Amino acid sequence: MRTKAKKRAKRYTIAILYHLLTKADQKTYPDVEHVLVDEDTGSTVQFIQKLLTKHKFKVQVLPLSINALDNLKKIKADYIFNLVDSRALEVRIAKILDRLSIPHSGPPVWSILASNNKLHTKKLLQKSFLPIPKFTVIHRSDRLRKSLLPSKYPVIVKPAYEHCSIGITSASVAQRYEQFKRIVTNLRKKYHQTLIVEEFIPGEELQVTVYENGGKTVALPPAQITWKGDERNKWNIYGFDEKWDKTSLLWKNSQFIAPPKRIPADDLVEMKKQSIRAFYAMQFRDYARFDLRYNTKERRWYFLEGNANAGISPGAGDAMTASVRAAGMTLDDFVLQIVKNSLH
Repeated sequence: MRTKAKKRAKRYTIAILYHLLTKADQKTYPDVEHVLVDEDTGSTVQFIQKLLTKHKFKVQVLPLSINALDNLKKIKADYIFNLVDSRALEVRIAKILDRLSIPHSGPPVWSILASNNKLHTKKLLQKSFLPIPKFTVIHRSDRLRKSLLPSKYPVIVKPAYEHCSIGITSASVAQRYEQFKRIVTNLRKKYHQTLIVEEFIPGEELQVTVYENGGKTVALPPAQITWKGDERNKWNIYGFDEKWDKTSLLWKNSQFIAPPKRIPADDLVEMKKQSIRAFYAMQFRDYARFDLRYNTKERRWYFLEGNANAGISPGAGDAMTASVRAAGMTLDDFVLQIVKNSLH
């Protein structure tokens, strides 16, 4: 008697979208900093493509550029992994994906717009009663005066509408009024936008990754910036040089570890709970990362910003990778769970 052949499981097709920064694209960018940030996706694309192929998914890799979005018409997939996080295309692509009937990674465009606006982020976090540093806003038309300072020195000045730590270095911290005026003047000339002045929180810089695992939202162990050599950031911040300038000793010497050292376990537990609340406050989806400062003397922490579609890097010193490993997972497990959230 013949037995029925087992029904073969469906082999899902996943499209990977990313911004391939062409020379024509680069010419539209205001400076080298923005180019450096947005052309750093290649290794992530290769990692995810290799991972998905290994797990028997069909994979479409679709590069996009500012004036060439035709590849979007070629999408024939069950799921889209959206790695487009560039200044030029992130919002455009998110709007298009929100209109498609194909599930995709990452939040709706509204959440992306909120995470790219530090002022909006702060308002959302405040509304959910989450701790943030004292801050003031300096509009382009504002005359500088001491009343614009949010607290006692030191303070840190940041562009309001940049991401990836653009405009944030150790030189962004002011300890006196003349220094504050100089920083504001320089940032105004370079970025032509509203600035945010924050109370500078001494202590540790942390990143908390939050992701959805089936029906649960989970915060991974926080990751802490540390330094391997003598060259380190004076203020212990994870700024532009530490993130992007691969010729810098600051970049070479900085790495994240998880869980953090010398932070009480009950503080870490509460920090994770609040990060999940922040995830909901910003209406993120699938995965996100939050940047925090922890005052070791006062045992208090403060949310700085939330990052939708946070970078996924297989590098051992990366914050997300360190947190994933501290949770007993591999980065493969993490990425596959993001995909499974929609496919199952």
